[in-house]
Amino acid sequence: MNSLQKVFLLFVATLLLVALGVDRHSNLESFVAEPVQNSPHSISVRWTVADPNLVSEFELERRMGNNSTQRINGGCITQSGNTFECVDSDLFKVQSEQSTSTENVTYILHAINSDGRHFYGETVVEYTTNAVRRTWGSIKSMFQ
Repeated sequence: MNSLQKVFLLFVATLLLVALGVDRHSNLESFVAEPVQNSPHSISVRWTVADPNLVSEFELERRMGNNSTQRINGGCITQSGNTFECVDSDLFKVQSEQSTSTENVTYILHAINSDGRHFYGETVVEYTTNAVRRTWGSIKSMFQ
């Protein structure tokens, strides 16, 4: 019975590794998004790659709720060794009739290299906005 349990656990572990491998590129070591502590209207998106020389450029996209995907300006991406970060501070406009609204924000990471554009992974973070931020977002978008 003990050997049967080991085989079962090995099978489950293999399934988990395969499932995790489907969501990410092998060069991607970590990919997280979290609210910035001192700036509640911003989200820090960080990722680490095994070899940054394999990538000539990263593209970061954002999807809020069921809305379409928007590309985030590549100029916000900073690099420190194998770690990259982008602080997304354009989350002020979320459509809602409520005074406070919580939305899931999905960040999608692509890498560009000599072979073309590759999907690296995606991560989800919960973001809470309020009516004042949404109103300011509407006003700001009229002048863009």
